[in-house]
Amino acid sequence: MTVQRKLQFAAFVLCFAGLFAGGLSLAHRAFIASWNEQQLHRLARDTLSRTEQAIDSAVMKMSDVVFNQDTSCATVDRMAMTRALYGSSIMKNMRLETRDGTCWSYEEKNQALEQSIAAAQHNRTNNPHYSLFSLGFPGWKGLGVRWQYGPEKSILEVLATSGLLFAILPVELRDSALMQLTLADGSSFASYAPRAGSGMDDAALIIFEEKSVQYPIAISLKVDSAALAQWNHSLSPLTSAIVVAFGLGFGVLAARGMFRSTSILDELDAALANGEIRPYFQPIFHLESRQLLGFEMLARWIKPDGAVIPPLAFIPLAESNGRIERLTTELLKQTGAQLGGLLQAQSHLKLSFNVTPDQYLAADFVDNLTAQATKFGLPLNSMVVEVTERQAIADKDKAAAVTEKLIDAGMQVAIDDAGTGHNGLSAIHALGANYLKIDKFFVDGITLDRKSSELVELLAALAGKFGMTVVAEGVETEEQIAVLLQLGIRAGQGFVYSKPVPATTILAMAAKAVTLGRQADGGGSQLRSA
Repeated sequence: MTVQRKLQFAAFVLCFAGLFAGGLSLAHRAFIASWNEQQLHRLARDTLSRTEQAIDSAVMKMSDVVFNQDTSCATVDRMAMTRALYGSSIMKNMRLETRDGTCWSYEEKNQALEQSIAAAQHNRTNNPHYSLFSLGFPGWKGLGVRWQYGPEKSILEVLATSGLLFAILPVELRDSALMQLTLADGSSFASYAPRAGSGMDDAALIIFEEKSVQYPIAISLKVDSAALAQWNHSLSPLTSAIVVAFGLGFGVLAARGMFRSTSILDELDAALANGEIRPYFQPIFHLESRQLLGFEMLARWIKPDGAVIPPLAFIPLAESNGRIERLTTELLKQTGAQLGGLLQAQSHLKLSFNVTPDQYLAADFVDNLTAQATKFGLPLNSMVVEVTERQAIADKDKAAAVTEKLIDAGMQVAIDDAGTGHNGLSAIHALGANYLKIDKFFVDGITLDRKSSELVELLAALAGKFGMTVVAEGVETEEQIAVLLQLGIRAGQGFVYSKPVPATTILAMAAKAVTLGRQADGGGSQLRSA
């Protein structure tokens, strides 16, 4: 760093430190206020996501009851209707409606509910066969989910939605806030108000709103401004002293960050040019036989001194600064040189790699990928393109067309991080993928709580109905493998089998698998895919 840049750096440090020290109180209150707003927005989004999952589950439960357009009250399995509701605190009843009459999963009559259904105004979802409507009568609110599965034939599920807002708010705000879940027509299907809520001044309320992109639902959270101003704002003297010390350090870090932003990109460009960013591979294996089925290509930045930069430190940087295409190309080039021969010799092995939705929808994506694979010696029938759910797919129709073109070219498509992202069931239906990869977040919970296990089972059943192969990510224990096998999942990847490894280790694994296969049957067998 030159003397001039050192002086500039010192000036920035003094500036940031002086501003922080001089305006400690103001900075603290502004930070806490911003943090509180983020927390409330996150709370609203989490509640909305929980509601979407409840609707998704209701849709799946209805498909378990209705198998075809001939299903009617005379042919429906009433026990299946009852079982569909079992174990859920939110799913209360199910009704089949045909031209021959109606029937409920539970026979008890509720005239108020019947009247509410008859008067309901339907709100269409992205799928024209499904609609949502609010239900309510004195002392109760709920949500109806209807599936029009044939001419004059429909099945609806009644959800008791009051529990969606139970104990959601922080204790400090429960007496000073209002919450409401509404449909596109403005009708409310769940609400929360404190006992003294009627006395709250609307003019003093701060509103936080979130809308679902998957369903015609929205959440409104209204908080009294005075209560919000006091929430999390108290500081002890010791904490104040710590914040002051942190502020002094912040001056150094902020100034350093300003001076490093450009150099980090320069380092990334140099790393790409010098081959410092290399492919590592995490094996995908058969959960029961432990046979090698393929491997996922991952990026590792290994500096000349041996230091390893984790992917989270440079992948988002590459995505946001137009380097992700170059990075992907470089990794495929190295992979072709290292493992192209293996994939050509053992065609059952699959190479999967991640692309963002923006990459997937880019013009000439399939043509460019096909040309690169051919140039780098990667057989098309071994390649699996993983589309992550962490970002929303902006144009699902175009994405479906890309999928069809990839499959026509001989490649396959996977939905990565299933269940954690922005696209939901609509992406699984619209994309037409071959694989569904269940995120580690859900796999971690399958041995700990029933809900995680049921959700994984739900995703696996849905994938099966669409003819997709399920792969469990982040498998770390034998206990998890046992549960996954019980749920019908046969493929997985995770530390229980192997951490991400260089190509030489993959070659050794594949060679060992071939040797064991020959020993088992005299050399005539090949590994089978899941």
